[in-house]
Amino acid sequence: MTQFKLANVILGLDDHIRCYPEMMYRTSGAVDLSAEDGSLAFDSRIDFLTYFNALSSRKWRQYASIHEVTLEMELVGDACDVILLGIPEGQIQPKDAPAPTELPSSSAVKEVVVPHQLALPHRFQGSADFEKVLLDVSTDGMDLIGFALVTKGATAIRNASWKAAVDPEDINHVSIAIATTTFKNEDYIIPNIKMFHEGVLASGEPAAKGFQMLVVDNGQTLDVEALSEDGVSIFPNPNEGGSAGFARGMLEALKAEDDFTHVLLMDDDVRIFPESLIRTYNLLSLAKGSYKDAFINGAMLEMERPNKQFEDVSSVNADGRYLRLKGNLYMDVLEDAVANEVISVEVPNAYGAWWYSCIPMSAIRENGLPLPIFVRCDDVEYGIRCNPTYMTMNGICVWHTAFTHKFRAPVDCYQYVRNFMILNALHDVCSQNVFLARATRTIQLYLRAMAYETADLYVSGLEDYLKGPEWLADSSGEAIFKANNAMAEKLIPLEEAIAKASEEHPELADELSSFEVDSNILRADQKANMALTLFRTLPYDHHRLPVALIRHKPATAYYGGYTVFSPEQAATDVLIALDREGENAHVRIMDRDEWQSIHKRWRDAMADYRARGKEVAKAYRDALPDLTSKEYWRDHLGLEGK
Repeated sequence: MTQFKLANVILGLDDHIRCYPEMMYRTSGAVDLSAEDGSLAFDSRIDFLTYFNALSSRKWRQYASIHEVTLEMELVGDACDVILLGIPEGQIQPKDAPAPTELPSSSAVKEVVVPHQLALPHRFQGSADFEKVLLDVSTDGMDLIGFALVTKGATAIRNASWKAAVDPEDINHVSIAIATTTFKNEDYIIPNIKMFHEGVLASGEPAAKGFQMLVVDNGQTLDVEALSEDGVSIFPNPNEGGSAGFARGMLEALKAEDDFTHVLLMDDDVRIFPESLIRTYNLLSLAKGSYKDAFINGAMLEMERPNKQFEDVSSVNADGRYLRLKGNLYMDVLEDAVANEVISVEVPNAYGAWWYSCIPMSAIRENGLPLPIFVRCDDVEYGIRCNPTYMTMNGICVWHTAFTHKFRAPVDCYQYVRNFMILNALHDVCSQNVFLARATRTIQLYLRAMAYETADLYVSGLEDYLKGPEWLADSSGEAIFKANNAMAEKLIPLEEAIAKASEEHPELADELSSFEVDSNILRADQKANMALTLFRTLPYDHHRLPVALIRHKPATAYYGGYTVFSPEQAATDVLIALDREGENAHVRIMDRDEWQSIHKRWRDAMADYRARGKEVAKAYRDALPDLTSKEYWRDHLGLEGK
């Protein structure tokens, strides 16, 4: 038997989580991290039963049949007690966690967990030099296992980790290619390359020999010679979107002389601890049974609120909507860290987003490469196509900018409609008619909000889907994206937007000059009262009202929304569409001709779908093997002959 490290105990706080130390440890006393040896000094009680530092005992039993572990650490200074702690199974049930549809601004887990002391405290007698402490503990019956240190003096800890005794023959060979796609995003990708060099390759961990980083540069702006070192390769690539970038990463991994076992797809605009990569390697090294072929999906925590987990694995539900399997969880709260481990991600129609998704090479060889759909739904479609088992674990995560601040009509409307229709044609995850009924309602609501450009992009999504797979195969994703971006609403500073609209519509200048932002309308958690909720379900549209009944007083609207939150929005021909901060805007003026034109295009597209829908869907299914083949992607990316 050999001692295999499962996870390191993280003692330092990166700048972006400095205000959330409870993700690492809880203490009421002072702490001091030594830059010299990485030790953490403390002067009272410090508790490591946390999101990053508790051992995910439930998951290690489930994924790798690990039942006995050893806590190892080095201590120096005054005497202290080492107390093993655990959260027994059943203290938190999945039903105790917030529903995925809820958006709580703080922990909403319904139960309180009580850590159990697992053995008598181990007494460290104190020492002028660091001494190693080893404690054995069973994982059985526990969701999480952690520890606390209690001193009445000054003590320091370093080199703490969780280990397990394993048979060397049970250790899987693991070699991971990190495929990260970037587009003119040097502010993120260069620090991530540095993190990989310093935190993984130079770590001295077994994982240091188990990773290579393949950076696909869709913007072709990186200095290839300067950034290509041992363990890192840069590949300039045409800008055909995220799907093409990740396809290129898979292609390079497939043709590499190295015997890669997995490709880890990772966004460029993320922050990540090296420990998340190390834990991924360790988990894959010990995974057993069906989990040896599982995908690992890292959770996304929000950059703006680093303690808040947005998602790890999601699914597609019966009416075509994406459903997060977990509601908002806050990882500086112990109950939420437990809930995160007990909620199962092994559900039908599951998928893992590609901000961090580790995929076995065997799945790529069997199921092919991504579809050429630029962005949006590429990861969903691939997850549905491969139908894998997913593994998740506390501490395997990235931080990414919250999506609530990133409404982009070319992506959230055009790409979503077109690509989801393709996904559903291929895999029949929901009723296409139900999805289109929802899309019809959404277009009506955008038109009601006079968001003509946005509604136009929705219609274009269906029109282009109906052009079929041959059109998709030959089209330029970059050209389509640029054209759609040019069509979308442009937000400019509010004063400029009002001045521009006043110049173009002098008859509205007086009303526009007196406009005041209603900030309540712009809140992400805004809810309409009962009367407005009932009102907006009616099939009304004020484009149909006589001109005499329409007011000219501008009303506030959120540029990415389409629901009515105030009576002022319902019967005016001027809406000021703003971002959440109320700083940038686009002035919408009623245009009955445009409203009618978009309605007609949607009716025509729906008639075309009713006439040819089954034929088009079959064409996509027939084309799937070619569209996801190495040969197609090499030709599409201009790699043949290179």
